[in-house]
Amino acid sequence: MLLAALMLLSAPNCLPHAGPQRLEGVLVARTFPGPPNFESIKDGDRPERYWLLRLARPICVADDPNDPETGGGARDVREIQLILSPEDFARYRPLMGKPIVAQGDFMSPISGHHHTSILLEGVTLARRPQG
Repeated sequence: MLLAALMLLSAPNCLPHAGPQRLEGVLVARTFPGPPNFESIKDGDRPERYWLLRLARPICVADDPNDPETGGGARDVREIQLILSPEDFARYRPLMGKPIVAQGDFMSPISGHHHTSILLEGVTLARRPQG
């Protein structure tokens, strides 16, 4: 079973983990439980709001064998957490809820603040051209 999972994550139809990516979707915001336990806002964890790229179709991301710490793959990815700077939130706020093109580099979650199976860092966003 492990071998089958590894084969899926390195399948030719998966996007490579390394290198710049260009993805299309809709910019959305979601609130997740934060510290201290990252489990339940209702039970006292601080709410943390993050921006995500919601994809029209799920994607697969292959493992990056050259980056074992942040290069893990993922499959059936429908949402990607965006790693943004504080300035980016003001700049890109007009794109919220709209179809966009996001460009950046994949990384795997490495902390409790990361809430999707794959993230996009070094992000630039633009409104998706119509047509």
